[in-house]
Amino acid sequence: MNFLLVLLLIALSFYTSFAVPLLFLLTSNLFDILGYHFTLIRRTTIMPEKEIIKAYRVNQLMFDAMLLVILGLLFGWVPAICGVILKLFGAQDVAYYIFLQKSLPEIWHWLRWTPLGWFKNILTKKEVLFQAALGFVISFVILFITLNK
Repeated sequence: MNFLLVLLLIALSFYTSFAVPLLFLLTSNLFDILGYHFTLIRRTTIMPEKEIIKAYRVNQLMFDAMLLVILGLLFGWVPAICGVILKLFGAQDVAYYIFLQKSLPEIWHWLRWTPLGWFKNILTKKEVLFQAALGFVISFVILFITLNK
């Protein structure tokens, strides 16, 4: 489903800039599902070593940077950065669980790099959902303001 939505959003991005942030989010999510879930988690019943996870996170960061540049050059920098805002507010982590059809965890200890995570190291499910929704609002308000100038 994630893959099909990415293909649909690629086509839609040529018609509306509002599809670009979602394209960034779901393409990054697809990388996370294929790279983290299917490569690191499903291959064994135990969590991978911390060094392997760190190496994966470097690859993920480089993929997201490359994705930002490609989408920025193709569709404009503001829509592409709005996609990064969605990721920074934890929306991609929420999408990860939704597309894997897993229940959202009650405690999110790995989102220390998000705005709420800067102030509180361990976030609850409600805080993560609020933060992700806030990311959508900020992202699309920025996009709406810049496109209507």
